[in-house]
Amino acid sequence: MIRSITCVLLLVCVLSTSAQDKKWSIEVSYPVSVNDAFPSSNEGTIGVGVKYRFVQEGKFTLGVSLDGTRFATTVINDSDPVQELKYRDFFFQPRLFAEVPLSQNGKFRLSGGIGWTWLYSKGGVAFLNEFGRVEGGEEWADGLNLNVGLTYDITPSIFVQTQYDLMFLSGVASDRNIGLIKVGGGFRF
Repeated sequence: MIRSITCVLLLVCVLSTSAQDKKWSIEVSYPVSVNDAFPSSNEGTIGVGVKYRFVQEGKFTLGVSLDGTRFATTVINDSDPVQELKYRDFFFQPRLFAEVPLSQNGKFRLSGGIGWTWLYSKGGVAFLNEFGRVEGGEEWADGLNLNVGLTYDITPSIFVQTQYDLMFLSGVASDRNIGLIKVGGGFRF
């Protein structure tokens, strides 16, 4: 375990000293649903992401990102007998984004993005159909994703951020618009 942590820290140090333009970043966030619960709680467990910036044109920066967000909820059904149903929702979000500095020193940044979201929901009631196969319990939805965020650089490599994602989903798992607020931080290298 200590060997793994040492290797990861060494890799981060090497990447931060060799990449002068800091095109990559990794992010960790705490997601909260602002308009719909999943299914009875709007608190997520974790969000992770990676960004790559490939074009710098004047003050504007363009790049691509991949985010993953997980929600976990236990619903207690007051039936006889009492049932606990565990739900898990996973969001996968590739996106194209643009950044622009809001301050003269470049520490505050505004970002906006557009991409696609896949929602995988697992849980609820599963049952056997007439052929003996399990049905229910796993469902998919997908749709357009719009994102806006603010970033503040604590150091040239470490930052804090907040984002808002608006997803227009349709499918078996969800046929609605979902909004997520993500608060977290990250590391540029």
